[in-house]
Amino acid sequence: MAEQLPDTASDESPRDDPAADARRRAGGRRDQSARDRLRAADLRDAIADARDLVAATRDRAAAAAAAAGRHTHPAEDRRHAAHDREDAARERIHALVDRERMADALALAAIDELTGARGRAAGLAELDHELARCRRTGGRLVAAYVDIVGLKALNDSQGHGAGDDLLRRVVALIRDDLRSYDLIIRIGGDEFVCAMSNMTLLDARLRFARVAAALSAAPGVGAIRTGLAELRSDETMTELIARADRELIDGPHASH
Repeated sequence: MAEQLPDTASDESPRDDPAADARRRAGGRRDQSARDRLRAADLRDAIADARDLVAATRDRAAAAAAAAGRHTHPAEDRRHAAHDREDAARERIHALVDRERMADALALAAIDELTGARGRAAGLAELDHELARCRRTGGRLVAAYVDIVGLKALNDSQGHGAGDDLLRRVVALIRDDLRSYDLIIRIGGDEFVCAMSNMTLLDARLRFARVAAALSAAPGVGAIRTGLAELRSDETMTELIARADRELIDGPHASH
């Protein structure tokens, strides 16, 4: 395993200013939204063009039938060909509509509806991009594996509404103590992965200790366990998350 990155960087690392990083992320999100709008506009234009083709094909077929009078064999062939073109155009419309619906579904899946955290697929893709960025810039990144303690028991004893309230409360507390551009990803029913770039392992540990303390002090039941791991130079996203998960299970620093 390669040597771990040095512990000299912090939130205020001159190589990667947090405020500038936040602006770049916000700009990236705006650019992505603009690209999504352009793609939706292109899809709508393509659908309109395909519908026009269907209409034109239908008009040509009607004109050919009217001109033929009684159906001779060539006229019948032309009519069948016109129907084939119309069917093909209709299939293209259906394919475009399906693509547009799929794009909408993917956009909705990017956010976990209950907690407001990133959804699993979209969030892990963003985390992978963040790992690549840290390697390019020489920045550091800390991952936190967070487990909500007692969620199943709460669901069984007080109902899923109480469990949902706990999930929302935990994510709100995490968001309050992290920075606006840090990733919070829901990867399972009661499990989350957080990613914090240009943050020391000690700072991350202190932040999650504050989250655990705030959760314990709030009315109602609820606790978290947290495992932390700092990205190594030769490490994949899966390996990083697995190390954070192992520390949650085996390490001495879990937040209770």
